[in-house]
Amino acid sequence: MLKNKLNIITCLILFFSLFSCENNLEVVKSLGSPDTIPDMYGTNTEIIYSDSARVKVRIVAPKLEAFRKVKEPYLKFPKGLHVYFYNDSLKVNAEVSSKFAIYKESKKLWEADNDVVVVNNKGEKLNTEQLFWDENKQIIYSDKYCKITRPDSLQQVGEKGMKAKQDFSSWQLLGASGMVPIKVKNEQQP
Repeated sequence: MLKNKLNIITCLILFFSLFSCENNLEVVKSLGSPDTIPDMYGTNTEIIYSDSARVKVRIVAPKLEAFRKVKEPYLKFPKGLHVYFYNDSLKVNAEVSSKFAIYKESKKLWEADNDVVVVNNKGEKLNTEQLFWDENKQIIYSDKYCKITRPDSLQQVGEKGMKAKQDFSSWQLLGASGMVPIKVKNEQQP
């Protein structure tokens, strides 16, 4: 009797298992798609660019996902990154941080998004929501609203973005506005 009950229960489980499966081809394809599954993964990663044995750029990221089997390979930094630009004396010229980034390898183009901050060795600070770094042209740029705060706390705004050298040593705001200091002489009244 117990054996018959076990056989019936087993048959019922198999019956419901077979008829409860769904073969949605799109779901199955997305599970194995190279666009959605990285072929390389890393945590607490560090990438170093050097020239003639001198470090030029160091990139630190808590999480890295590489997608190399897609038409245009790219690296994804879903938890953001921090970039350090060095001068020939190995001193940091500028730093860039963001909460998300993508690197398109074939174009040598970085895209940083979400709370992007750039600080140079002069103490100037750029805030924006999106910034591109073109390695080939050695420039950074944005077409989004940008705010630059100087060490004296004065701010300038680029309503239409900005462009700069990659180390943020010189920059230009597009659609600029902001506060400009004016010195006024105190005149004594008689």
